[in-house]
Amino acid sequence: MRLTDIAEATISQIVGRLMRRAVLFALLGVLAIVTLYYASAAGSVALALAYGPITAYLIMAGIYALLAIALLIAILATRNKAASVQDSLASPMSSPRNMQIAMLVEAVMLGYTLARKSSGKSLL
Repeated sequence: MRLTDIAEATISQIVGRLMRRAVLFALLGVLAIVTLYYASAAGSVALALAYGPITAYLIMAGIYALLAIALLIAILATRNKAASVQDSLASPMSSPRNMQIAMLVEAVMLGYTLARKSSGKSLL
């Protein structure tokens, strides 16, 4: 088995897993939107019976406006800062285990390259 076959099998397995998760998250999003729609419809009907249709729509609009403002505040509060972006780029190679794996991959790739260049010549 060639090195490219191993890399292809590994990458296709990772991509397949990510695609399945993406499809599940998309389905989850669609179901959440449908749930929100039906909950809003039920809330509108209940409020319309209690306060009238115009007031019910205004109350629902106010609720959605408050939720949008809260979401905007959460997004602004959790955004990345410029310094944390640089730290996150440096962190994958900061652990010794990741450095060892990177060095092993480099050694394998160098050995593979040298084996292809030798073209039948022996070192001994």
